[in-house]
Amino acid sequence: MNNGALLSAEAWAQATFGDTRLLDSRRSKRAVRVATLMATHSDVSLPRMMKSKADLKATYRLLETPDVSYEELMRPHLQQTHEQAHCHRRVLLIQDTTDLNYSHHPTTTGLGPLNNSRQHGMLLQTVLAVDAQDGQVFGIMHQEPFLRKLAPKSETRAQRLKRERESQVWERSVGSIGQPPEGVEWIHVGDRGSDIFTFFEACLAHKTHFLVRVAQNRLVQSEEEDEQIGRLKESIRRLPAHQKQDRDLPATADRPARSATLSVAWQAVSIQPPKQGASTTGQPIAAWVVRVWEEAPPEGEEPLEWILLTSVPVQTVEQAWERVDWYRRRWIVEDYHQGLKTGCRIEERQLQTYEGLRRLLGLLAPVAVRLLQLRVAARSNPEQPASQTMPNEVVQLIAYLAKIPAAQLTTQQCWYTIAGQGGYLGRKGDGPPGWKTLWYGWFHVQTLLQGIHLASHLSDKPDHTG
Repeated sequence: MNNGALLSAEAWAQATFGDTRLLDSRRSKRAVRVATLMATHSDVSLPRMMKSKADLKATYRLLETPDVSYEELMRPHLQQTHEQAHCHRRVLLIQDTTDLNYSHHPTTTGLGPLNNSRQHGMLLQTVLAVDAQDGQVFGIMHQEPFLRKLAPKSETRAQRLKRERESQVWERSVGSIGQPPEGVEWIHVGDRGSDIFTFFEACLAHKTHFLVRVAQNRLVQSEEEDEQIGRLKESIRRLPAHQKQDRDLPATADRPARSATLSVAWQAVSIQPPKQGASTTGQPIAAWVVRVWEEAPPEGEEPLEWILLTSVPVQTVEQAWERVDWYRRRWIVEDYHQGLKTGCRIEERQLQTYEGLRRLLGLLAPVAVRLLQLRVAARSNPEQPASQTMPNEVVQLIAYLAKIPAAQLTTQQCWYTIAGQGGYLGRKGDGPPGWKTLWYGWFHVQTLLQGIHLASHLSDKPDHTG
């Protein structure tokens, strides 16, 4: 989606929801109308978001109509994402699970337990399609809201293996997405929760790849010598570094941003099927294990270590670092879920039923993608003239705010000025603006543009006051 359509709430909503089939054309038009308003101010309550009582009433009616489904609201966006993922050589399918907690809405019906019986809500598995080379976010490739089912207290291991398990959502995602076209590689990327042997088997069965962070200390054999080398973690940790590089580590919830000297090593292995765990084939899987670690962290800092397992061949040091960079992009799905919760306030929406919340998710899930796409757009082609990447009225307004001639305004200057309207200070060490400051800055810019349009409209009206 180009910047013009991305920045225009109305154009974006039409492109994202205009093709929905809700059994009544008026419902499709209403979905576009609601999405337009959500894209304009996604972080406020529905009564504040809607422009009138009629809009609010129609929105609630849309969210309560059985003929409107989450699946149909999402269908055009998913289809557009698949089309883009078919046209790029390598696409990362980055997925993760989060919970949506509605414990503060005890009267909402149809929800399931979360971490304990006192909390209720739903779980959400999201797969984002991201270009492996430049990090462009195509959109949601697959998404599944589902309810947790607590295991019976007296359940045996044999009974657990027979029933549907929560972890199987990873395999269902692979099966739902399917296999890529000829000449295209899709790589499923996951955190330690995706270290599941049947997930690996599902990826290979659908002619896709996997790249996951290791959680299980699996039994492995050497691919080169076909001999037992023991457990995966110990075997890779015995290898010396192939190379060292200085890398910038982004800030996390428990660690500030900093630079680090990282070492990398890799090895081809044969992963043995679990002796007592689940496996569909019972056969070993050929893979490559990559370890990246910090030998000398700053005093007081925990050393970084990632052990990654992938079905994509690793034969050179450049390929090893590339796999590390692919995994570094995994955090974008966490940013997405954070955008859904903070930027779209999905956990604060007060609807009466689980089905109503699912329909609301069908509208807000693509809005949260737009948050990420704004951030990616802000970091792309920084020195290109803004006039070549942004709508003219935006360029003129931002140039005025930045006190720069419009012809000299670069894309980066344009986006940084927009972020400045949302609170971005641009101090040394701040890094590029995130989705929050870009989002709030763009809200402010939209308000200014609406004021300009209104002033122009009023100036064209004849003056009847005299």
